[in-house]
Parts: sequence; C-alpha cells; structure tokens
Amino acid sequence: MAAPRRIQFEEILRLAGDGGLWQVLVFVWSVIGGLMTGAHNVSSAFVGGEPEHRCALPGELANETASEEQLHLWLPYNNATGQPASCERWDAAGGNRTLGCDAGWVYSRERFHSTIVSEWDLVCGRRWMMSTVQASYMFGIFCGAMISGVLSDQFGRRRAVCCSGVLFVISSLATAGAGSYAAFVTLRFITAMAGSGVFGCMFILTMEVMGPRWRALVGLIYQIPFSFGFMSLSAAAYLVRDWRYLQLVISAPSVLMLGFWWALPESPRWLIMQDRLPEALDVLRAAARRNKRTLPSDEEMMKMMAEFRADEVKESAGDDESGDRSALQSCANGVCEMFRLVRTPRMRRISLASFYNWLVVSMIYYGVTFNSADLSSSPYLAIFLAGLVEIPAVLISVPLINRIGRRPSMVVTHLLTGAAILCIMAVPRWLAWPKLVLGMLGKFAASAAFGIIYLYTAEYFPTTLRNAGFGSSSTCARIGSMAAPYVVDLLSPVHWTIPSCVFGLAGVTAALVALLLPETNGRRLPETVADIERGVWERVTPAANGEMETVKL
Repeated sequence: MAAPRRIQFEEILRLAGDGGLWQVLVFVWSVIGGLMTGAHNVSSAFVGGEPEHRCALPGELANETASEEQLHLWLPYNNATGQPASCERWDAAGGNRTLGCDAGWVYSRERFHSTIVSEWDLVCGRRWMMSTVQASYMFGIFCGAMISGVLSDQFGRRRAVCCSGVLFVISSLATAGAGSYAAFVTLRFITAMAGSGVFGCMFILTMEVMGPRWRALVGLIYQIPFSFGFMSLSAAAYLVRDWRYLQLVISAPSVLMLGFWWALPESPRWLIMQDRLPEALDVLRAAARRNKRTLPSDEEMMKMMAEFRADEVKESAGDDESGDRSALQSCANGVCEMFRLVRTPRMRRISLASFYNWLVVSMIYYGVTFNSADLSSSPYLAIFLAGLVEIPAVLISVPLINRIGRRPSMVVTHLLTGAAILCIMAVPRWLAWPKLVLGMLGKFAASAAFGIIYLYTAEYFPTTLRNAGFGSSSTCARIGSMAAPYVVDLLSPVHWTIPSCVFGLAGVTAALVALLLPETNGRRLPETVADIERGVWERVTPAANGEMETVKL
C-alpha cells in the first residue's frame, strides 16, 4: 500500500501566490536593510579617515600656526616626499634627537574637515585604536548573527527584524553624539549587532515567503542593495566632510525601518510550525488578496496546514529526541559536532580547508575595501568603485559555478584576487590609477569568491553536520574581517606595499587550499561523515534508457 502523499509548505504558499506583489513588497522592504548595513559596514573609512598630520610645535596649538621656517627647524623632513614627519619632532629647534608628539598634532583639513581620528588623536602610537573601531564592528556582526538567529527562531522572523531595526535606528543616530572614544566604539558595536539582525533575519523571512522558482534569483540579488550602500556612503562622505554630520546623514534613512512594524508580515511557515494556525491563515489571506488569488475554504486551509505541521514534527522528532535540552546540553552538543568536523581524515581535510577559505575570503574582501582608499588619490572614488564592482561579481558567480564547477571557480577567483593584489606592489607609489584598477580587480574577484563560497559550503559538508560546518566556517570569516583593519592600519605605515603582499599571498594560498575541497557540481550531496570517508561522491547522469543513474567517482 502506497504511503499517503505529504503536504509541502510550497503547496500551501502556492495557493496564496508564491511570487506576486505581496512577495515583491516584502523584498522592497528588505532593500532598506541592505542599504543601511552596507553603508555602515565601511563608514569608518570616512568617519575614521586619517587626515595628513604632523607634530604640533611647543605652544603652537594655543597660539597661531607655525611658519614654514619654524617647521623646518622643529620637524624632521622626508627627503623623498618633502613632507614633515607625522609622529616625531626634534627635541629642540635645530636639534638632532627626536621626540614623540608631546604637544599634540596638527591635522590637515584638505580631505576631511573632522574625523574621530583628529578629534581623539588616534594616530601614531594610538593608531591601533582606529583599527579596533572596525574590528569591534565586525565582532558586533558576529554576535548579532548568533543572537538574532536564536531570537528569530524563538519569537518569529518579523519580531526579530523589527526589534533589530529599532535598535539600529537608536544606536546609529546616537553614535553621532558620542562624546568619547569608548562611547563611539560601544554604539558602533550595538549598531553592528542590530544591522546583522536586520540583514540576516530579513533574508530568512524573504526566503520563507518566496516560492521555489524565485528563491535562487532573490537570494542572488538580495546582496545588491548592500553594494549600493557602499556607493551611497561615498557620495554622502564627499558632500559632508564632518564625521558627526556624516554619521547623521547615513543614519537618518534608517528611520524607515520603523515601518517594518506595520508593513512586514510574519513568516507563515514559522507560524505553522509554532502551531499558530489561525495567525498563519490571516497572513496567507492577506497574501492572496495582494496577489489577486482566491484561497480554498478556511477548513481546507487549516487541514492542509495541520497536516504539514504534523509531518514536519514527526520527521524532526528523530533529529532531536530530547526537545527540552538545557542550555548546557545544547552547548555540549555543539562542541561535539565541531569535534566531529575534524575527527576523521577526509572530514578534517575538508573542514580545515573550508575554515581557511572563509577566513581569507572575508579578510581580503574587507581588507581590499579599506586599503583601496590608500591606493587612490580619492578615497571617495575608491569606495564607490569597491561597491560598484560587487554587482557584476555577484551576478556572475552563479553562472560561473554552474558552467565550470564549484572548485575550479573557487580556485580561479582566489588566484585572480591574489594575482591582482600582488601586482600592486610592482606599481610606483605615485601612480594612482594602475593601483586603483588592480585593487578593484582584486575586489571584484574577492566578491565573486564570497558569493561562490556561500553556496559551495552548503554542498560539501554532510547533511548531519551541515549547520555545524557552515556556522564554524562563518565564524572563521568573522575572524578574517576583524583582522583586516589591523593589517591595513598597522602595516601600511611600515611600508605601503605590505597590506597588498599579505592579502595577495593569502589569496594565492587559499587557491591552493581550495584544491583540497571536493567538486560538488551535479553530484549527490553526502548525508553522513561515513559518506565523506568512503569518498562516495556521485554524479547524476542520464542512462541509456532515458532514466537517471549514478556513477561513483
């Protein structure tokens, strides 16, 4: 006797319309989150821009600016550039022993009128504090992703997005009034957490209200508003040169996020799984009205939703037999899963290769973005182009992996990234355009690699460890993004080519490490670690009789 046919959520959603105006409106609201998080993710390039500076002479800050003759008496000069030293002065006029800038600094207002660097003197021996601004922001994204994921599952996608949006509005606007370095870093950390919640939970909500036909396309273009956030930031920073006003300008549009409370629906799938069927039916009715569809009777809809939920609960019962686990037990379970990622030889090889690739992809992505401001005579143009090149990179990544395969695509994009960035070292420092073009080529390839690795990672980890593998790899990406500003800010003063050397070599080595990953294009995905260890990678091919058969590789 044949088993009864299972009801799928996609069938329920299709009755209300799975790709109509209702879904379009949800996606349009998601654009706000992408624009805001994109702008704030790299805003420290301008809010924390480092103006040209030199040591203040004794008594200079309290009186009038020193003359050119006084500067030559008190400051060492670089013979190659003809500029005074940034972080030291002579111990006396015409002296021969240097001191630090004990009287403070004088900052140029040619490029930036005011930044947190000039306001709180984050230069020379305090330069690491500027790197910490961006590193703490990336740590905030990491924390926000974990916290918002739990809140989203517990309280719903809509509520997680809305609460994150309110927190984002408050913290981002309050940052403009920060009265100290500590307050600024704290508020930026909160903004990063909230932005991560908006961007991540909105993505989940958007995917859950889309039909299967539209998920791949929407998942692809969901990243594009993030790139426009980069470009809008550059335009705003070019027009507004004071960091407090700039912070207000890029934060003010986030007030639109308050509209989430009225405009966003809850995910009907989440409501069904929470056994809140009447609420799910109300959402589906609203979707059907917007999409000009007619739903079956309420009784029939309730029956379909109840059957779907019963099947899902029954299937998941075996995955988590102790649904009432304590937090300690859940943590212990997570540690055990991470240990399983590296316990066996082939699984260890894949896991470590994945961790390194994610770390390098994220480090280069953010590192090249921030370093591009140093590669060009105009940081405004550099950041604008860094956002612009992401759009074709994202659009090309999916066709590329389907045509030449996942592993070759990963290797090619890493090699292109590394080669382009290493070539920067061969360009004379005074030639800005060749350095900028090479930097943008590297950013293009790094953006494509980021898009590829998201899909690729979900395929080479076995089903039983897919969440653990993806989560651990994503954690390594956050480590890379936190390291990037230190590489740029602390190593570039030693020599301007060192960041390019670090990022370029990292890209080349990541390409070599990617060769250790399995090819997954057109192949059945592994279900268990045992499948990985046996090397059971299978390609689905048409048999002679027209049916599908599998071939072991």
